[in-house]
Amino acid sequence: MPKRLIFSDLHFGDPSCSLYEETVADGLRDFVRGLEPVDELILAGDVLDGNISSLTMAIWGRKGTEPWPEQIGFQGWLDHLFADDAFKVDRIVYIPGNHDYIIWNILSTEKAFVEPISNGEIPVDLPLMEAVFFRPFIRGVAPVKLRDRFVVVYPDYRFALNGREALVTHGHYLDDKQTLFKNLDELVRQENGDTSKAVRDFFIRTAQYQAVASAVSYVKSTRGLVDKIHKGISNICDICGSARNQPIDEEMLNAIDMYLYYFRHQSPDVFLFGHTHQAGHVNTLDYDSKKDKWLLGRAVDVWNDGTFLTPPSSDRAGTFILTDDGAGVGREVLLYEVDIDGAVTEKGGNRHE
Repeated sequence: MPKRLIFSDLHFGDPSCSLYEETVADGLRDFVRGLEPVDELILAGDVLDGNISSLTMAIWGRKGTEPWPEQIGFQGWLDHLFADDAFKVDRIVYIPGNHDYIIWNILSTEKAFVEPISNGEIPVDLPLMEAVFFRPFIRGVAPVKLRDRFVVVYPDYRFALNGREALVTHGHYLDDKQTLFKNLDELVRQENGDTSKAVRDFFIRTAQYQAVASAVSYVKSTRGLVDKIHKGISNICDICGSARNQPIDEEMLNAIDMYLYYFRHQSPDVFLFGHTHQAGHVNTLDYDSKKDKWLLGRAVDVWNDGTFLTPPSSDRAGTFILTDDGAGVGREVLLYEVDIDGAVTEKGGNRHE
């Protein structure tokens, strides 16, 4: 029966990434090695923090006292996770988020613009809003045996889960701040009900936000400035009701509903995301809503994967999700927490050391 590990918001490159601690990386590796072969390792965005770190630092890290680096990079973490061939997966699926949007930007530009021109064709004057890349450049950071099984999917990935349909995405499209403070309902009204124009505007607004973030991240001094400004704005937005660090509530479910209804035309039974850094689970039937769309009013399980950014003065190092088609009813999706000593605990369940 298929098993999938889902990690979101690892933020390699950010000094607060808990996987820089050897105990955390070792504990996580020991746990996943006990899962038997895993079908897919799904990396649901913000794996690299390209907004406040250089990609070089995020991917390769910073050397320190051997054998453990001062800051392990994404490549080093993958090498550590798959060391000695003791942990096996059939495929790695990478879904770019907002902090690693540059991966999508490079791949989509190549596919929609560079390749047509190089073939003597005229590019279509529309943004590429979704695609699957089977030989993405980022696969080169994975161990050699896994490079041909490394794919990039954007903006989300679907899979069957014990007879139900599951959809996993990063979650930045659920955050008004990422779309220049306009949600899809507002954009549909602005376009007089033309949903195709609204969706195109929605996508472009997100790309504009990321273009600014990417432009200032090229230089170390501006990266540091952006980090301070971003965290300051995020703190203000958190007070005013931003999605960041907030639990799943009806406002978030409404944002998910708009994403599925307008942008993706999907109606999954299980919705998994990250971005907000607040792990948790709700069922949509727990909320009384009169909205007549696809999500609210249906029994949809909504899960947030959390993050591996260490909260201040906390023993929690990170959270992640395991899905298992062979588990019993109500056990198909499990949320795990890793503490700073490397112990892995099922939320509401058993401790693994």
